Amino acid sequence: MKIFEATPVPHLYLQDVFMIGLEKYGCLYVFKTPKPAIIETGFSTTVSQTLEGLRELGIRPEDVAYICPTHVHMDHAGGTSALAEACPNAKVICHHLGAPHLIDPTKLIESVKRAVGPLFPYYGEMKPVPAERFIQVKGGEIFDLGDGYKLEMIDAPGHAPHQACFYEHKTRGLFTADAVGIYRKDSTGFMLTTPPPAFHFEQSLETLDRFKRMRLDWLYFTHFGVHAEPYKLIDEYRKVLTEWVAEVEHKKRELKDDMLVKEFFVQKETPFLKDFYEPIMIRSEVEMNVQGVLLYLKKVRGLV
Repeated sequence: MKIFEATPVPHLYLQDVFMIGLEKYGCLYVFKTPKPAIIETGFSTTVSQTLEGLRELGIRPEDVAYICPTHVHMDHAGGTSALAEACPNAKVICHHLGAPHLIDPTKLIESVKRAVGPLFPYYGEMKPVPAERFIQVKGGEIFDLGDGYKLEMIDAPGHAPHQACFYEHKTRGLFTADAVGIYRKDSTGFMLTTPPPAFHFEQSLETLDRFKRMRLDWLYFTHFGVHAEPYKLIDEYRKVLTEWVAEVEHKKRELKDDMLVKEFFVQKETPFLKDFYEPIMIRSEVEMNVQGVLLYLKKVRGLV
């Protein structure tokens, strides 16, 4: 089986990195263009396979021009250091608020450990990336990949303040990071991703509304895959996210205690998710996403 699979989009290839041991849950992308670009990195544990896949595509590591983690959460950026070391001429394009956490990932690693709990062993190592390797971006910067392909950085706060989505002009495709949630069409459909410590509901909606005003033919999900009907999917996720935040707020007001709120949602979601995820992952992911909303409700709406 090939490591990189062709997508419906010309010159765009996808690698399933079997994140958390699951098929079609997490991926990274490569544009095979005169200046090749890798969007997302997966965990450090899959970088060797990514490099083997580049060889399959006929791309030499020294010819990779850009490595583009959409944000510094380890499922998107955990392999940045290893990829940067293996691709010595590549620049790392990263949101200016996130780059310091890749230059010194100490606090990031501790935050991820707290957020994902027992799932952390899946996440591998994360080593510092030299500061001189970065192009730190704020939004609107465009990077020419050659043959008419261009990546534009889109500032996309909400899921995290340091989230950068990338828009490719020629294909009219958007790399969604986690701004449009997790979309597993053939299993769970949409799932939330509202992690602590910086999920912000209104900023998430503003980001989705900004996407709706763009010219889009494709959405390129990290979780998971290439999908048409971008505006339909954005609307669907907006509805799912709005209902989720409202439901968590309602349960917080009803039950008061954060642990009781988390347990309520673990029990509620488990019957739906049990055919697709191990119990340990269901509990960890649901508790993490509830905690993200609870922190938002406390910080922004004053709900203690």
